[in-house]
Amino acid sequence: NFSHATPGGRDSRRMTMRRCFGSKALPGSLRWLSTGRGSLPLAKLVTTIGPSSEELGPLRSIVEAGMSVMRLNFSHATPEEFFLRMGNLAKAEGGTYVASMLDTRGPEIRMGGLTACKENRKAKVELQQGDELVLTTDPSVDGHGDATKMFVNYPALAEKVEKGTPILLDDGAVVVEVVEKTTGVVGEVRTKITNSGKLGERKGVNLPGIPLGLPAMSTKDEADILFGVEHGIDVVAASFVHDGAGVDTIRKYVDECAAKFPAQYPKGERPTVVAKIESVEALRNLDEIIDASDGVMVARGDLGVEVPIVEVCHYQKDIIARCRAKGKPVIVATQMLDSMSANPRPTRAEVADVTNAVLDGADAVMLSGESANG
Repeated sequence: NFSHATPGGRDSRRMTMRRCFGSKALPGSLRWLSTGRGSLPLAKLVTTIGPSSEELGPLRSIVEAGMSVMRLNFSHATPEEFFLRMGNLAKAEGGTYVASMLDTRGPEIRMGGLTACKENRKAKVELQQGDELVLTTDPSVDGHGDATKMFVNYPALAEKVEKGTPILLDDGAVVVEVVEKTTGVVGEVRTKITNSGKLGERKGVNLPGIPLGLPAMSTKDEADILFGVEHGIDVVAASFVHDGAGVDTIRKYVDECAAKFPAQYPKGERPTVVAKIESVEALRNLDEIIDASDGVMVARGDLGVEVPIVEVCHYQKDIIARCRAKGKPVIVATQMLDSMSANPRPTRAEVADVTNAVLDGADAVMLSGESANG
């Protein structure tokens, strides 16, 4: 059952998921992808398209190599890039057999701007182990941060942490520990830096294991989904979902958007919703998320920040097994062939990683920076 049991949406969502993960006839130049039994290989490829792969030549080669779903990362993509990539996919032979996935940025906590970045956007400040760093929700600090004080765009920050709580900055590149907090109209958290490192502006902030109470979608997510649906996107990958209710909220919004553009979905089909599992809270609510979604992505990047990295593989296997038991497609993502961002050949460990994901029963594996910038 590759669909969500919603009135009028069951068959149409099943068709879309089959387009992404099911078998179908192949055009002549792609018949070599067949298993020999007249169908595509059971494990599919979700491929992120970016600056190094968006032109027609490389994109045609990627389609011929077996891409089933083209991922467009809307944390970075612009409308111009969207039209270029979708247009070239349509021109590539076999491109009509490839589904399109809009991956949202999701609601997230981020640091503010830095004074050093006013002249050079790529500038970084150096943080030293043992020094103090104040994290404040005062918006007047945004754009004026430095190595002693930085803005965080999460008003409830001081309320959510306690003395000793670790806070991860930039995916854990720098970790700070709460020493003292001040709540009020403007919250401030005084922290101690536990490891030295360099930090750029507007990087992500993680509070591992703490329920954040963030909405299912940010304002940017809503605008991006509306844009993607207007132009016929097939799949919405929902970032940082925390529970089944959040998936339901996103699905309702996607359906409302699709209803506005019947020409894009003439048979009444609707874009499917793939929930990305990337937080402790999502792991706690895993079964209800699987039930509410059309498919699931094991998003190992942020998940590896939220939980000890040695546990990611165990969670991956558990998520795959639960999805298989419920008949929901599951994608394994992040750093599958990461070394190929710079090298023409993967490492033996990467090949083993992909192999194990397939042997565990994953319906697809996903390439990120390897195919977008490699």
